[in-house]
Amino acid sequence: MENITQWHLTFAGLENAGLRIFVIILAVAALYFSWIGIKTVLPLTKRWLLITLRIVAAMLIVMLLLQPLIEQKEALKLKNKVVCLLDNSKSMTLKGGDTGISRHQLVKNFFKDNASFIEGLNDDFDVDYLSFSDVIKEISYDDIDGGPAPDGTNTDFAQVLRLLKKRYEGKSIKGYLVFSDGADTVVLPSNVNKLEIISNLAQNLSAPFFTFCPSGNMEVRDIAISNISYDSFTFVRSPWRADVTIKILGYKDLKLPITLKQGNDVISSKVLNIGNEKEIHLDLSFTPYTTGTFLYTVALPVQSHEAITENNQISFFVKVVRDKIRIMHVCGRPSWDERFLRRMLKSDPNIDLISFFILRTPTDVSEARNDELSLIPFPVDELFTHALSTFDLVIFQNFDYRPYDSSLFRFSYYLTNLKKFVTAQGGGFIMIGGDISFSQGGYDGTAIEDILPVNLLSEKDAIDTSRLKAVLTNVGMKHPITMLDEDNERNNAIWKDLPELDGCNVIAQLKADAIPLALYPTKGNPPLIAVRDVGNGRCMAIATDSLWRWNFLSIAKGGSNRHYIKFWQNAIKWIIKDPSLNPIHISVNKEFFLPGEEAQIKVDALGKNYQPLEGVQLDIDITNEFSGKSIFSENATTDHDGQYRFTLKHDIEGYYIIKVVAKKGNDEIGQDYNVFNIAIENKEFTDPSLQRDTLTKLAGISGGKYFELPVKDIEEKFSLENPPVTKLVGKRQISLWDNGYVFMIVLAIISLEWWIRKRSGAS
Repeated sequence: MENITQWHLTFAGLENAGLRIFVIILAVAALYFSWIGIKTVLPLTKRWLLITLRIVAAMLIVMLLLQPLIEQKEALKLKNKVVCLLDNSKSMTLKGGDTGISRHQLVKNFFKDNASFIEGLNDDFDVDYLSFSDVIKEISYDDIDGGPAPDGTNTDFAQVLRLLKKRYEGKSIKGYLVFSDGADTVVLPSNVNKLEIISNLAQNLSAPFFTFCPSGNMEVRDIAISNISYDSFTFVRSPWRADVTIKILGYKDLKLPITLKQGNDVISSKVLNIGNEKEIHLDLSFTPYTTGTFLYTVALPVQSHEAITENNQISFFVKVVRDKIRIMHVCGRPSWDERFLRRMLKSDPNIDLISFFILRTPTDVSEARNDELSLIPFPVDELFTHALSTFDLVIFQNFDYRPYDSSLFRFSYYLTNLKKFVTAQGGGFIMIGGDISFSQGGYDGTAIEDILPVNLLSEKDAIDTSRLKAVLTNVGMKHPITMLDEDNERNNAIWKDLPELDGCNVIAQLKADAIPLALYPTKGNPPLIAVRDVGNGRCMAIATDSLWRWNFLSIAKGGSNRHYIKFWQNAIKWIIKDPSLNPIHISVNKEFFLPGEEAQIKVDALGKNYQPLEGVQLDIDITNEFSGKSIFSENATTDHDGQYRFTLKHDIEGYYIIKVVAKKGNDEIGQDYNVFNIAIENKEFTDPSLQRDTLTKLAGISGGKYFELPVKDIEEKFSLENPPVTKLVGKRQISLWDNGYVFMIVLAIISLEWWIRKRSGAS
């Protein structure tokens, strides 16, 4: 910068230009008439002295009227600005091809190779050095070579241009030098043109952009999952699909396996045959069988010489909910028990019921053709092969499968499918008693016996026909299936008041892990109602076909059938693992957290009456989803609101599982889990390719120029305008009229002129 002093004469009086001209004309006229009056004065020297004095006096009087000022201005001679913008996003750390040189290093090399140009630029211009990603940050020239590695997690060119306009509003910018790979991570709707937005913003800046991008041989080798389109929630037992986009850079002729995992378990996979494709779109699908929020991961194996491994897998949450409870009800013959159960199931709007009554078996002799009969054949293959996985619960009620176990129908094979439905797919199964059920229906030694809560005899089970009331076991008094009232005493009274049953299938032995809920008080106290967790699913055995009496006879005695309905509602909820029956619930204020951000976690505990339960002992453990390493462990107790709240801060990125086991005394009352993610949202490695379109558009629309790095002798390839710029830093005004000396001089001249005229005898 250089100081400049400037002087100017100005007039403060008679601001109207016409009035100033009028005053000057009057002064000239006065002088003219003065000359006429003294032209006879002799000698000639005295005449000229008088007219000179009058001219000087007139000029001084006019000056007094015009009020002249001398203005002194102090100004600075400024330099025009040039802005160097260096991309600080993580994608600039990528190394190109087999060169071993990072994109950021290419930028450093530019400033070294063109040191004389940069030195001249700093001499001729005021140069600002800025780093940018989605924000801009001022840096020094020394930071280019000695500063930290790029670490920005997002790049937003439109936002950077807006910030530049705000920062340099009203300043003389003669050029922007942009060093970047062109990657812009902002995702806009498909109907919005990102390049058009950037172009409009660049035009508003009124200065040329000179853009520098790594050349073609700097493309990285990478296979990336660039995008996954999926629904964040789905319905249980309904197919869920994800559209996956994979970008391939620097590889060809590969067989690439892609997997979809839940935690560490692979639930779907495909093998991709990659030729010369640069982008592949494919669908991955699976059918969830359990409700809840789950973590899923799409993963690709890392290839040799791959620049980025972070984009080979993407994890995400999917919430699985239940729309309706789908139940398949197969009954061996019509009965009162079947009638009341079917009516109850059909009346529930949350249940989608498919019922089959076996009125005609393949062994029945009929002289008519099938298409002439009103009864349709039992669709065994369709139900137990293709449609089975779409159901939540299968009920066999007094059903003998053996008429369908021929070489044509192979029903024993379908029983194996039913076992897989329960153990692997988390389905529910209930067997209801009768004279052709349990071992009477031939289920001993089959896959069904493997999942039932009871062991079946190879010979037929006995059927006790005595009328007795069901008796709850100690476990049954507390189990959610048999809790017909929230109060224990009232619940026991209800069970004692229920009508008698018509008998039961006498089954001698429960499996070791089965839970008996009610007994039939005949010889040996055989189990009447028993349940069992089997693999991922649950099973229930009801060793009677007369529960309908709890409905019919209760109403006949002037009571209500609500206890019958409540029993079946409880049973169905327990069998399908309805979340409403879980007395423990974990909630987290968010699903995603930044490292070091506080996660707020709450545990709710409910009693048997589904009211807040105080004094529950909680065993809390938080572990990494993939490594299994614990990051938090605590024993706590719920307060009077049945809650326990705590916070957690953790710096290491990853997915974490919160697991809580709740106990009251020595009894476990329930457990729950939840998942959250700690991560810095980094979109820079989603697509690591060089995005030259943005930089060429930016240069072209602004009147600049696009270059590919490396570039040497840059001063020969472009130049910048550099017109002079000054800035006023101060000024002062010196008045030439409002002081006593001026008035004294005017008075002295007028007095002298008057004295000379009088001495000469002039008027």
